[in-house]
Amino acid sequence: MSKKNNQQEAPKEEPRVMTKYDRKMQAYEEQEKKAKAHKHFSNVIGILVVLAVAAFVLSFPIRNYMAVNGTYINVGGEKITKVEFDYHYTMARTGFIAQNSYYLSMMGMDASNIDNQMYSTDLTFKDYFEQLAVENICDTKALKAQAQTAGFVYDTDEEYAEMMEDIREGANESGTTLNKYLKSMFGGYATESRLEKVIREGILTTAYYEQISESSAPTDAEIDSYYEQHRNDYDVVDYHMTIVEAQLPTAAPDGSVTLDEEGNEVPYQPTEEETAAAMEKAKKDADIAEVTIMAGGDPYEAQSYMSVNYLLGDWLFDEARTEGDTTVVEDTTGHRYLVAGFDRRYRVETPTVDIRAITRSSTDTSGIGAQSILEEWQSGSATEESFIELCARYNDNGIEDGLYEGVGTDSMGEEMNAWMADASRQTGDTAVFTEENGYDYVLYYVGTNDPAWKLRIYDLLLSQTMNEYLEGISGNVSVEDPKGNLNYLKVEAAASEAAASEAAEDQGSAPEQSEESTEESSEDVG
Repeated sequence: MSKKNNQQEAPKEEPRVMTKYDRKMQAYEEQEKKAKAHKHFSNVIGILVVLAVAAFVLSFPIRNYMAVNGTYINVGGEKITKVEFDYHYTMARTGFIAQNSYYLSMMGMDASNIDNQMYSTDLTFKDYFEQLAVENICDTKALKAQAQTAGFVYDTDEEYAEMMEDIREGANESGTTLNKYLKSMFGGYATESRLEKVIREGILTTAYYEQISESSAPTDAEIDSYYEQHRNDYDVVDYHMTIVEAQLPTAAPDGSVTLDEEGNEVPYQPTEEETAAAMEKAKKDADIAEVTIMAGGDPYEAQSYMSVNYLLGDWLFDEARTEGDTTVVEDTTGHRYLVAGFDRRYRVETPTVDIRAITRSSTDTSGIGAQSILEEWQSGSATEESFIELCARYNDNGIEDGLYEGVGTDSMGEEMNAWMADASRQTGDTAVFTEENGYDYVLYYVGTNDPAWKLRIYDLLLSQTMNEYLEGISGNVSVEDPKGNLNYLKVEAAASEAAASEAAEDQGSAPEQSEESTEESSEDVG
């Protein structure tokens, strides 16, 4: 017998028939296994969630510490915290919106939600405000260094107290605490104690800047010299002008209707011949009008170079122009002729005025109107100092001392202009006016100032000098962003890299062009 035959075969188990109960128990066992697995998984997830929440909660003091003490960016080797950066960001943003609110509204932009709108092709307004904030920080740090070197000392206590009092009043008016108000204005990490150093630094550097500005004011000789080189920008002219329009035909000679490609009636377009004939006739009429232009033309007085018709500007402001000169100028675009006669060119020497003003909305419902404010002033000491106190209490425009310098006596409504220009006006005179712009004004007359042309040049030259000064002391201040917080720096880096790459390509292609040119030259010689 073979070995195989000696082994006993295991009995074969007959397949068991699954009853309904068996299937139910099997399903229960499988569900129990899944439940145990799910429970284990849930326990793991639960532990992770608890750890994550704990880490998040624990990160609050860490993030606060980093915002207050950590480095957000480096400026001139000095670390700038998130608190300090947010303060300068707010100041830059607020200043920009205050100066440009009218233009922003004209463009249909919501100034309250402007940060994520596009400032340029590559930058959002947030990017731009960050750039302004960094520039302000650079200027501030550079000015502080200059002030220290010069031994400049300035007591910031009074101005700091005034600023904090204004902020507290803002918080009260908003119905919130000082802490919440500071955070809403200057970022989520702002507190009075954290901002104090930054604010005091700003007060100090502003005072130093003003001292430098006062010592850098242009002299009368510098102003006169600049005027002589740019007379067209500050002189005005008186002249007479009349316009002779070419009488272009408005219908076809045969009276037919003009239709477009879709069969719609459109205005008749004169032919070149018809236009030339009409212009020729207008030229003859203009030549006739030129003879009597000084007596028959419309008078224009005190017109600047920018305000006159561009076709007449150079002629009217020509140094060789003399009284009684006339001209006829063709306006081909407008199909007309301008006939002008020159009267005189001069500089307006009318003095401007300095005033203090309390501005109140005409729709104010507080019951404290302009007239009642004036009566309150009159019933008190009625001094300039007491008027300044009322300015701080009642001004709607935020100018606490209410001072406006160099106001043109043609810049407001007719009645207010006449009051300011009155030769009998004396320091301390007051009046109330209602203007069409929706505001009432309480005016306090301070005195006269230089003519508008001189103030314009003074401001321009001083601005140029101070810009050069700031550029000189802060232009080379380094800005480092190790954490990549500032997108505008990334945009600038990308643009610089692209420009460098383009320049390299141009340089690389230059030899090829040179070789080709050499080969062509050799062929020509051969």
